[in-house]
Amino acid sequence: MSDPTPHTLMDPGADFRESRIQSLISINLHTYWSVVIIVMTFTVWDYYADPAHWSRALVVRLIGASVCAASGLFQTLPGKARWLVTMAKVRLIVAAVTALLAAMQLDRGYGYGVSGAIVIILTGPYTAIDARDLLKTNLLAAAVLVAVIVAADVNQFDSAGTIVFVLLAAGVSTLLGRVFEASHRRAFMLELEQHRDARTDALTGLANRRAMQERGRVEMKLARRSGAALSVILCDLDHFKNINDKYGHESGDAALVKTAQVLKASLRESDALGRWGGEEFMAVLPATGRAGAVEVAERMRSAIASCTFTGMTEGATISLGVATSEDVDDPGLEWDLLIKEADLRLYRAKHDGRNRVVSE
Repeated sequence: MSDPTPHTLMDPGADFRESRIQSLISINLHTYWSVVIIVMTFTVWDYYADPAHWSRALVVRLIGASVCAASGLFQTLPGKARWLVTMAKVRLIVAAVTALLAAMQLDRGYGYGVSGAIVIILTGPYTAIDARDLLKTNLLAAAVLVAVIVAADVNQFDSAGTIVFVLLAAGVSTLLGRVFEASHRRAFMLELEQHRDARTDALTGLANRRAMQERGRVEMKLARRSGAALSVILCDLDHFKNINDKYGHESGDAALVKTAQVLKASLRESDALGRWGGEEFMAVLPATGRAGAVEVAERMRSAIASCTFTGMTEGATISLGVATSEDVDDPGLEWDLLIKEADLRLYRAKHDGRNRVVSE
């Protein structure tokens, strides 16, 4: 998975493709030599089948292998890694055409020589993003190969046989690609689920402490770049132990869930809310100064104070501590200091009588 971002995943399809591209880059960035090796390995067959003309096929193979190697070296240049997806398609088509043209240089052994092109086509699933991407590549490769066969001076029987094998190889490759895609998608969804589970509070469904730490540090970096203020609100459900003791842990859990829902409804979509631990919650407010944060905190406090909790005869209140990036003196410790300042103000709110907001 990629680094955490300050937004939720909105397009699983796009995220899968991006994940697949990154996987291809990490695995296949330097494996382009495998295509070069396949192209050149069939030189052994060329020599065995037609010792008199194998050198003509060798020239074709060397040219094709050079193009494939150049495409691979290009994608390894600084900043060019994302070109791997395109370069892999170029290599597949160039290598398949090279194998076909090399076989055409032989007076005998053409049928077996063409198998090099078939092998190349069957490597497509290993470098495709998904089945649709592979289908496009296979259709393009098949069209180019058929065009070469039609344009070349090959007898009708060999031409027909080659076209049939090329189309069959493209079909098998595409079917194999669908199997690979299903496997990749299962792995991606499992990884995504594990990533979410590791960052989600099981009771309230909010982000957990780990996720809020990640989100907060990202937002702090963005705030530093833009010069905008960043505010944090730490809030604690008052007398939560008494709720558990008087009404039971089931009612206590229900109170936490309700509190999470009410607090979330008090925030903007761009804000983040998480369960910081126990009965504590944290809100991260991007591009929000002290006055705006205090207004939000008061709205949160008022919403909880007027809320009815299932299974409880009386309501509940929260205490809140507000801190903004203006309170931080050390840029290297911005986020940690911001949390510390909010925590100190939350403590003062509890100490001063609860059900209040402290921002200074």
